Amino acid sequence: MRTLHVSVREARMCVDRILLTCGLPSGYVHGVRECVLLSQSLELGGFGHLLASHAAVRMEGFERIRVTGEDALSVDGAGLHAWVLLPSLVDLAVDAARRYGSATAQVANLRHSEELSVAAALATRYGARIHVEGGRLSVKHHARPRSAEQWDPLLHAAMQNGYDVEEKLWRAVYALSNTALAPDSVVSRRHAGPVVLSDDGELLGRLPQDDDFDMNMLKKVAP
Repeated sequence: MRTLHVSVREARMCVDRILLTCGLPSGYVHGVRECVLLSQSLELGGFGHLLASHAAVRMEGFERIRVTGEDALSVDGAGLHAWVLLPSLVDLAVDAARRYGSATAQVANLRHSEELSVAAALATRYGARIHVEGGRLSVKHHARPRSAEQWDPLLHAAMQNGYDVEEKLWRAVYALSNTALAPDSVVSRRHAGPVVLSDDGELLGRLPQDDDFDMNMLKKVAP
């Protein structure tokens, strides 16, 4: 079994594309994507779960989420995937811990609740600590991070070492991410990258910087 070394940049690009195909609002993609990457670092579902269950990562029912309480939050997840709820849930739980010194959040009615463990990794970015047990989160405010490694040690490690992913899995993730792209056509090629080829053949934008640039690739699509 061959393992590929996937950079954070490549992983983010592919996960972003997949999440856009799920119908997530573009402004919410960032938060959910970070949950996916942290899940991969924590050896939870990660890329494999995204590939198998991406259809469940949707916003339908988001408006039905209910949160009650102040320092002891009770959260009805409205049947959403844990990755979709987590960015907002951690925001609320950490805010409560900052105001009251500590807080708890009891979460129910959530799909793939095993991914709630990602909350502990997200919390370090806020200078907080979260302990997850079942559907209960216990939150304590801590010192604010002073370095990139303190802010997110898992992301810091991934930026240094990348993600080791089984080749078959990553090729499947990459193929799924490509479904977010426009079909290959003369029009799409004319508007790809740093240049645009006008209808009359004029090249607009940055001029090619290498000797291998082939104008024909912008003019036709191979059958």
